[in-house]
Amino acid sequence: MFPGAFQRCSLALLLTGILLLAAACAKTIPPPDNALEDPAELRAAIDQRYAHIDDARFKEVTLEYFGEGERVRVRQLILVQKPANLRVQTRLPGSDEILNLLVSNGETFAMHQRDTNDYYTGKPTRENINRLLPVDLSGADVVRVMLGGAPWDRFDREPGTDTLDWDRRRGLYRLSRQTSSGGTLALFVRHTDFAVTEVLEQGPDEQTLYRYTTEGWRDLRELVMPVYRRFVWPDRDLDFSLDVRETQLNISLQQPLFELPPPAGSRIIDVNG
Repeated sequence: MFPGAFQRCSLALLLTGILLLAAACAKTIPPPDNALEDPAELRAAIDQRYAHIDDARFKEVTLEYFGEGERVRVRQLILVQKPANLRVQTRLPGSDEILNLLVSNGETFAMHQRDTNDYYTGKPTRENINRLLPVDLSGADVVRVMLGGAPWDRFDREPGTDTLDWDRRRGLYRLSRQTSSGGTLALFVRHTDFAVTEVLEQGPDEQTLYRYTTEGWRDLRELVMPVYRRFVWPDRDLDFSLDVRETQLNISLQQPLFELPPPAGSRIIDVNG
C-alpha cells in the first residue's frame, strides 16, 4: 500500500514539475507601458539614437569569413561618417600590408585590390557593393548598421506598409514589411535605446534568406554599440562576422579619407554596367 502511494505521489510531483517548467519556458515579456505603436515614431527613434554621432573609427576589427568551403580571417580598419562615407582597409593577420581598400563618399565608391592591381568603381548601391563585399547592403546602410541603426535602403527597396508589433518572446519591437516574394523582412529593436539588434528576412515558408545579428553591446558613454556583428546569407553560402576590439566616436574624420583615385598602372573596372 505505502509503496504504491509513494509512487503515485512521486509521479504527481514529477508532472507538477514538468508543468511548472513548461510554464516557465512559455513565459512572455509584455510590452512596456509607454511602448511605441506608430511605425513612423519607431523609425524616428532609431535614427535619433545616434543623431549626435558624426563619425566613428572601428579599430582592430577581426573579420571571419565562411563561404564556398573556405574559411578566411583578416584584420580590418573601418571608418564611417554620416550620412554615407565609408572606408574599409583589409590586412592579413600579423601583417601591415593592405590587401584591399574600399572607400565611398556617398556618391561613388572605389575599391583597389593590391594583388591584382584592379581598381573597381561605381555607385555605392547594394547591388554594386555586393559584387565586391558580401554584405547585401548599400554604402549608406553599412554606415547605419555600424552605428547600431537600421539598413533603411534594404528595408525600403520594395514599396509596402510597415507593421509594428511587440515580440513577447524576445521582449523587442518588431518592425516588418512584406516582400514581393511573399516573405517578410523584419527589424528587431530594443525599447530602452531603440538600437537595432537583428535584421531577418524570411521566405514564404519562413526559411531564412538573410540574417544580421549583434552581440556584446558596450556602453561607450556617447552611445551603446555592439562588439560583434554577424551576417548570414544562405543562398550564397556566406557566413561572416565582425569582432570589434575598439570603437572611437566623433573623431572628426577628414574627407580625403573617403576618396581613392586609381593607383598608377591599375586596371580600372566600372561595375555600373
